[in-house]
Amino acid sequence: MVNVMTQAKPLIAVYLLLCTMGHTSMSLADQPLGVADNGFGFRLFKQLAKDQPCTNISISPYSTATLLQTVSNGAQGKTMAEMQYLLGTTELSFAAVNAANKAFAQSLTSTSAHLILKTANAIWYRPGTVVNPAFISTNQQFYGATVEALNFADPHSVDIINAWASDRTEGKIRRIADGMIDARNTQLFLANALYFKGRWSSPFEARHTNNRAFHLHGGGEKVIPMMQQSNHWEYRQGPGYQAVRLPYEDRNVSMYLFLPDIHSAVETILGSLSGNNWQRLSKSGFSSQHVNLVMPKFKVEYSVELLGMKAAFSGQSADFSGIAPGIFISAVRHKTFVEVNEEGTEAAAVTGAAATLSAVREIVDMIVDRPFLFLIEDKSTEMILFMGAVFNPADNYIERSH
Repeated sequence: MVNVMTQAKPLIAVYLLLCTMGHTSMSLADQPLGVADNGFGFRLFKQLAKDQPCTNISISPYSTATLLQTVSNGAQGKTMAEMQYLLGTTELSFAAVNAANKAFAQSLTSTSAHLILKTANAIWYRPGTVVNPAFISTNQQFYGATVEALNFADPHSVDIINAWASDRTEGKIRRIADGMIDARNTQLFLANALYFKGRWSSPFEARHTNNRAFHLHGGGEKVIPMMQQSNHWEYRQGPGYQAVRLPYEDRNVSMYLFLPDIHSAVETILGSLSGNNWQRLSKSGFSSQHVNLVMPKFKVEYSVELLGMKAAFSGQSADFSGIAPGIFISAVRHKTFVEVNEEGTEAAAVTGAAATLSAVREIVDMIVDRPFLFLIEDKSTEMILFMGAVFNPADNYIERSH
């Protein structure tokens, strides 16, 4: 690359593109990075829920953490320490983090007829920007990142990035970069995309979907389509909540639904969850039960600007000299799309088999007619791919700044 720099302070624009629609086969359970990523996800989600109470929220712990870890490969000094603290990877070497992320990406890849999961990373740089070859090499080797020169002064550069996002998320996230590129100062643009499409192991029958009242936080109700099925699932009666695990067709990926009791709340359940206790809870906290489940069809589209690392976002104190001279992070954008219906999570057709039990048990009712929490977990890696809170299934799109 030619050593030509603009006179203004260069910026890095970092964006996260997520679309929920999963699979894995490689056994990576008990991986320290998995615990760290899940922990980061819970902390981020709790902060967003605190800042945006009673709001539909969805994030991807896996994708947000992975993208920031690609950036941290170029951090130095105080900036590096701050990012490691934020991500919970202080005790892990960069080599260990990079190797684990490569293994996760390989494991979390499926293009079968019944289950699709794709993850991708990309780096665009302004022609003439001096980017550290080691940073580029690391992201190509361990994160499979594509690297391309892009003239950010050209208004069409936004269209190029948006096209990449749309292609990697099957058109679910079409406009990610609008209004986010500084034509004069943006020097690099890093992106991560995650696409997941899974069919229920046991689909809901559309003929059993009926309009029912969903009780909103603080009073009032909305009449919305509610799915219904009676089946044997993994179930848990916890302190102040009910929970059920709904497997997708390959049975390695599942959605967990947490329904607070009448006198409890989503925030109470969320406060009890962490990266350290999630593995224990999801492994041994559920047992087979015949459940009569009623739950809403829902779609959540969510966008948030994440600004939380003081050193990384400061032009005076940021140290990303491992990427390029004099740069700092100007913005981090996170977008998600989650749609759940009778066939699965963004699924067009379904074939499924119900879980079997050796004995018949008492039927438990779980009527999800009030705000609830959901998580989508890959069983083999114990990685939480997506998590969200639904306070009003009738609200589809939320955009917030944090």
